[in-house]
Amino acid sequence: MAAFREAFAPDVGETIAAAGSKYPAPPLGPALKPDAAGFLWVDRAKFREVFCHDVPVAEARIAAATQKPILAASFEAAPTSAAWKSVPSWFMVSTQDKAINPDLMQAQAKRANGTVTVGTWSHVPFLSQPRAVVKVIEEAAKHASARAGQ
Repeated sequence: MAAFREAFAPDVGETIAAAGSKYPAPPLGPALKPDAAGFLWVDRAKFREVFCHDVPVAEARIAAATQKPILAASFEAAPTSAAWKSVPSWFMVSTQDKAINPDLMQAQAKRANGTVTVGTWSHVPFLSQPRAVVKVIEEAAKHASARAGQ
């Protein structure tokens, strides 16, 4: 089994907020708007700029309109386990990600001894660079298959 992420990889007891505090905040932060239920939404007017700047405008508008919010409290939740400690991990790190600081992703990938692919896509390479994502998933699958055959 393998884990693939263009996301956070916190350690046991480490909150996303604590991990992120060590790195300059990305542009996404000010674009997050809370609702009455404690969820955060990306401001539709800023969505493409801070979340998917390399996606066509029409596709970004659809993504903005259909986005799923994140619970604000999740940034303060501390995991009780970290899959990357026992599962090989692959990371796609973008130097142009405006949602997660690329330096934070690099540091977490290094800590996880992960296989890293670096590029210049936005936070959503599965939309803007699907071939690159497929390549990374295929590499992870080959690795998992080889491990299973041992």
